[in-house]
Amino acid sequence: MSSDPAALAPATPPTGLRRIAGAELVLVALLALAALLPGVWRYSLVDPWETHYGEVARRMLQDDDWVHTDWQNEGFRSKPVLTFWLMAASMKALDVADDGGYSGEMTESSTVVLAIRLPFVLFGVLGLVAGWWMLARMAGRRVAYLALLVLGTTPFYVLVARQGITDMTLVGSMIGAIAMFAVANEAGDERLRPLAFLGRGRWRVALDHRHVFAAIVGGLLLYEAIYYVQYFAQSPKLAGIRLGGMHPGWAIATPMLLGLVLLLLADVPAALAEARWLPRGARNVVGALASAASLLSPTRTSRQVYMLWFYTFLGISVLGKGLPALGIVGIVCFFYVLLLNRWADLVRGRYELVRGVILLLLIAVPWHVAMWFKDGRRFLQEYFITHLWNRAAVGVHGERGTFDFYMSQVGYGMHLWAALVPAALAALVLRMRTDTAEGRARFVVGTWAITSVAFFSLVQTKFHHYILPAIPALAMAVAFWLDDVVAGRARHVGIAALVGAGLLLLITNDMMGEEKQWIEMFVYRYDRPWPKAEPWAVDVTDGILGLGLLGTGALVVLAIPRLRRLGVVLVAVAGLSTAMWAMHVYMPIAGTHWGMRDAVREYYERREIHGVRLVYYGARQVADDWGTDGGVRETWTFETFVPDNVHEGQPVTVRITVKSGDDKRTDHDLRLPATIVRVGESAITAKVDARAVGKLGSIVAAGRKERRSPRKPIRAVEGDRLIAWQLYWRGENFWSGDEIFARLPEMQTAFKDTDNVKFLKYLNDRELCPEGRRYWIITEAGRASNLKAILPTQRAKDTYQIENTVSNKFTLASFWL
Repeated sequence: MSSDPAALAPATPPTGLRRIAGAELVLVALLALAALLPGVWRYSLVDPWETHYGEVARRMLQDDDWVHTDWQNEGFRSKPVLTFWLMAASMKALDVADDGGYSGEMTESSTVVLAIRLPFVLFGVLGLVAGWWMLARMAGRRVAYLALLVLGTTPFYVLVARQGITDMTLVGSMIGAIAMFAVANEAGDERLRPLAFLGRGRWRVALDHRHVFAAIVGGLLLYEAIYYVQYFAQSPKLAGIRLGGMHPGWAIATPMLLGLVLLLLADVPAALAEARWLPRGARNVVGALASAASLLSPTRTSRQVYMLWFYTFLGISVLGKGLPALGIVGIVCFFYVLLLNRWADLVRGRYELVRGVILLLLIAVPWHVAMWFKDGRRFLQEYFITHLWNRAAVGVHGERGTFDFYMSQVGYGMHLWAALVPAALAALVLRMRTDTAEGRARFVVGTWAITSVAFFSLVQTKFHHYILPAIPALAMAVAFWLDDVVAGRARHVGIAALVGAGLLLLITNDMMGEEKQWIEMFVYRYDRPWPKAEPWAVDVTDGILGLGLLGTGALVVLAIPRLRRLGVVLVAVAGLSTAMWAMHVYMPIAGTHWGMRDAVREYYERREIHGVRLVYYGARQVADDWGTDGGVRETWTFETFVPDNVHEGQPVTVRITVKSGDDKRTDHDLRLPATIVRVGESAITAKVDARAVGKLGSIVAAGRKERRSPRKPIRAVEGDRLIAWQLYWRGENFWSGDEIFARLPEMQTAFKDTDNVKFLKYLNDRELCPEGRRYWIITEAGRASNLKAILPTQRAKDTYQIENTVSNKFTLASFWL
């Protein structure tokens, strides 16, 4: 990279492109964060997607595997990896679910909910800030702040931003990409401005946005490349992929490292290739790479850095939700070049295609290759054919429909702002110009809105949230219209406002008749009822009606010529009130009924703990856990959600099973009596009976001479069992830490089949289900009443009772065998 400060001297920005102070950008980010973050931890994760994705991320921590995505006892191949990286990293950063979490931890603290949702809140903030930045630079601060207001109070956007699902990684990255592309086209040949200087004299180096980009993106890619080398060294088994003896980690890392070097060498002075202080071999390598890099122009302008961020955001979007952003953004960029006649810029390389494609591939491709190495053709079939191609061209899950399918979702999702969309789009088209930066901003927003709606209308699989990528563009269109109203440029405002008031009343009427419209923007099935029936009798129609009337009143005021500015203020207040109510009143109510955290938490609060179950593969693992310098330890501490019924002096059993390293035989199976001697906040310490400790002595002594098995030992809390009966909502796996689908046969208690054959076989097996214990059932609310009749013993039928009906979707019950 160039170290010549003169080459980086500030230059006057092109006409129409405004400067933005860094402090103001930080302020906007803080405003966005303050709007989206508070209370995100207050209600249950929503089934099935938040808990499904959360469980895949939890498994990453449990298995210490950040490459192969897993779910239950199989691979997870329907989504790319970024969502799970974000969730797992967030849980690790907030110190929850370490190594997958202890028994009951997922329900114990609201920090788990925060950890799952926080990354997507940050992507929501990214989208708001990037949209504000684009409009502030191209069209002015007033329209930028209006866009921040409209998008930041659109229920569709803010509610999905507070959900741990893949869509906000797509939308936040897409807004970032379009913003960078649009501003890059306005930046011209504006020279990069130094941010700071390092060194003195001839060694003085100017640091600018190139170095910030290289540190962030290059650093993360370098870390990823190193991880692949380490990962495949520890997990070399491949799915029949032949690499000719090449290490699979290096097969991925080498192209990544060469690509990074190629991107960076374009900015290294040519003298480096001739530097005498470098060894001759190093100079030859640098020279060869520098020749290849000669196809790339040195990065000296803001436009180039913006384009690099453009391709980076595209790559992130692919890792977040696959190919949709490439399609949408690609079409927007194509029409920009076509209709604004920017072919000359394309030919001259001003869009950084070569460098950009390399960067896009470096970000998006390596993980896909790693998964292919591990899963082979099965990954290609499920990921690319079933979940990408078939969703788009054939239809998988969800619903079907034409372009009108999403009109109602835009209406419910944008609420008040949807009432202004028709007028805003019409004005956007009429005022669209290509000879000013503001006009080109309008052009980008209009093309984006039309492209997104058309794109997802053509996709055969339809979920309500699929139209979300169009929402930011529609919100910006409304912001432009409001800006025109404030400036006195808008025409027929009265008619538009009154028509909007009528539309808002229709939306309000529909939502009062079907209160679940907002939460159905991000669930899988749309036939689940709102909790209207007893004993819940939840009625939020008063709130919906009040917000509808507030918005309608504001639009009526907006229609009065002398009160236009007051009308804009009142519309803003109505929009903000709608978003606050949606986030802090509606969603805690809805989340309670579309999630099962409360029910599973009650199981952990009330279950009885009988001891601990330890399964070792070889005596060496016993020696590692129980051996001390003086012999054998007498106590064992295990982490768990501690129920209120646990107390010091309580008898428990420490069951130790020692299997051969290959798991083909059981060498020892000891049941050691013990007594609880300490009860901590989330841990219990049990002291093994002195006479029983002696049984471990010979095993520990023999184990010290053995090699360690590569298999991990199993450490599980032995307590009343939780059984998922005729249930496949995904939350039962996440909230239980997958204890219902564990490696131990007695803890494999997920029975989704409705014929009950496996369920009854399990209950009738006294080795797996001892008598004299309580068993807990988590099931769908409508099925709970059917269970009693099929229980295998009279005592089970006599003791069966409903324990938790907080949610109208899920019921917790129990019985004794």
